[in-house]
Amino acid sequence: METPIGLTAEPDTHRHAAVTVTVNNQPVVLPDREVTGLEIKQAAIAQGLPIDAGFQLSVKRSHGRYEVVDDAEPIRVHPRQDFLAVPPDDNS
Repeated sequence: METPIGLTAEPDTHRHAAVTVTVNNQPVVLPDREVTGLEIKQAAIAQGLPIDAGFQLSVKRSHGRYEVVDDAEPIRVHPRQDFLAVPPDDNS
């Protein structure tokens, strides 16, 4: 079967492609490159990481510092990207 002119036979690598990131130094496979902070935590939980959805998620940026990712915040992930999930501070 031939590919119609103007269309490519290559899959769209930007969407619907599983991506492996790390959460707390453990590999986590995400179903897509565009996910929310909550979806990252949910995937980590489903894959056996000892965290819960109430943990604070942060992403390691190129300058080495971590930046908080809110639950509803969309984020575009890339392979081997580092995330950190920690319990929320209890300052009571």
